[in-house]
Amino acid sequence: KGTLYSYTIAQAPTHPAFADDVPYVIAIVELEEGPRITTNLVGCQPDQVTIGMPVVASFEDVTPEMTLVKFRPGQ
Repeated sequence: KGTLYSYTIAQAPTHPAFADDVPYVIAIVELEEGPRITTNLVGCQPDQVTIGMPVVASFEDVTPEMTLVKFRPGQ
């Protein structure tokens, strides 16, 4: 769990693999334990994102060998 510390909305893909995802939210999440992590915010529209919103971890299997941690709005 954590809190959205900062974010930007990518209007152009930062890599060709993300071309189908634009616009998407690149976020800095402050974890409950203290550290901050750069990630993506998923599960909400970019115009619904607010600094300080609670978020929870969400795991996306990219390949059988690779899983990415992303965050979604939480309680």
